[in-house]
Amino acid sequence: MNMSTNRNLDGELLSLDQMCEILNLGRTTTRTMAKEARAVRKIGRSFRIKKSVLLDYIEQNYKN
Repeated sequence: MNMSTNRNLDGELLSLDQMCEILNLGRTTTRTMAKEARAVRKIGRSFRIKKSVLLDYIEQNYKN
């Protein structure tokens, strides 16, 4: 079974792998950009990326 078909990518706080899937980027690049954007949130023992913060950061800093 394909795991990506069961993933909910509509949420505001996403795991690193979910954010990589949205951006079509690798884990290292996504993690670096999320840290630069200050989009990383810690919930318990796990880390989540605030999607709107990271997408806004990308729009502002990576324009053509």
